[in-house]
Amino acid sequence: MPLLRRLYRHIAVTTSPTTSARAVTALAAADAHAGTPASDTRGPLYRLALRRALAGGTARVHYLDFDRALHWLLRTPRGRPTARPRVPRELAAVLRIPTDRRILIVGRTPHAHRSHQRPLWITETRVNAHFASRLGIAGRVDFLAPSFIADRATTRLLVARSRARGARIYGELVGLLAGLAPELVYVDCDGLDWETPDRARAVVSRVGLSRWRARFDTPAEWRLRTAFVAQFIDGFERALARHPIGRVPFSRLRLRPPPLTGS
Repeated sequence: MPLLRRLYRHIAVTTSPTTSARAVTALAAADAHAGTPASDTRGPLYRLALRRALAGGTARVHYLDFDRALHWLLRTPRGRPTARPRVPRELAAVLRIPTDRRILIVGRTPHAHRSHQRPLWITETRVNAHFASRLGIAGRVDFLAPSFIADRATTRLLVARSRARGARIYGELVGLLAGLAPELVYVDCDGLDWETPDRARAVVSRVGLSRWRARFDTPAEWRLRTAFVAQFIDGFERALARHPIGRVPFSRLRLRPPPLTGS
């Protein structure tokens, strides 16, 4: 948390009803717990986090799943876990990107995306291609980390327009963000590689990451990820139906992380 405080003025972490009491207590002690919605669904969870971030008075909001934020602090530039967390140069560089009224979409590099289990990577690649095609964007874009940076006014409108409750929120966010700014700016990062192995370090260390990843390549996982495809696209299309948009100006940035002293 001290490292995150060096990057963010205000931290708002919402927890689901099933989150362990120990985690909630730790977040509350760090003045970072932003509450728990009544239902265990993604939409209310995300919207509550964004509302509480706005309540902190910040000029810009960076949405990022908390487990991904922790993973970014726990990885080295070569992608290996480290016992000595530090401020990642890559994340610090992302936060230095000026946005003004633009929305910054923060995605996974091809390498980071492929680090996830195969059913997730393949199905999400198809969804990302659908989103890019519908928005008139050429080339690969990863919208499904999900992570973005927007100003207060844009974030407030996003929360007001959001309706999705379950997994449709992933597609809805893309559709709504695309219509809320004069330009989308995109950058992808290695630090958004697969965070789930962090929760099973002993097993991963014993059997190896490749063998552990293969455990997710099952018919059940394929069915789950295929079902998510339909929900993501449905959420996206519903958002565009409610708030139609034209061509979306789009630009890409390449990070040049500056050196950090004392990190």
